[in-house]
Amino acid sequence: MESNTNDTFNTQSTGNSTTGTYGTQGTSATSSSASSTFDRDVSSEASGLADRAKSVASTAGDKLTDVGSSVREKAGTLKNSLADALESGAEKLRAQSAGGGQMAGASAADGSTAIVADETNRLAQTGNQLAGGMQASADWLREADLDGFKAGIERQVKEHPARSLAVAVGLGYLLGKAFRK
Repeated sequence: MESNTNDTFNTQSTGNSTTGTYGTQGTSATSSSASSTFDRDVSSEASGLADRAKSVASTAGDKLTDVGSSVREKAGTLKNSLADALESGAEKLRAQSAGGGQMAGASAADGSTAIVADETNRLAQTGNQLAGGMQASADWLREADLDGFKAGIERQVKEHPARSLAVAVGLGYLLGKAFRK
């Protein structure tokens, strides 16, 4: 039998040899097992990645819940302290309005006593009105439901988005001007 260089590579040979299939059977068996191993590796990595993503999302949700509760707590505390400050400011304003009229009348000269007393009465009335407004604001803050307030704002934005945007732009402009000075 004659040996041909093609026999080495199992391709077509001369003589009685048949076409060879070098490595075809071994490769197909190996490739199907490698393919299934690869599929298992990819699916296990994907499930591991999904588990990690769920864990991170759960942790983030827990942190947001904690932050949300602490923000609500601080908002409640801030609301009460602001109401207390408004109330004490109203009391001081009432006390100052009541005491200021006596001092102004006492220090005025003979001819201008009536004018000063009239101005003092108007100043006292204005001070009392302002103190009453501050007291009403303090009472409103204490009784205000922040969740209801939030729901009202959300409803207003949904019903009138253009007007809400205009108000937000105006407030932003005013705050920007105030903080720039």
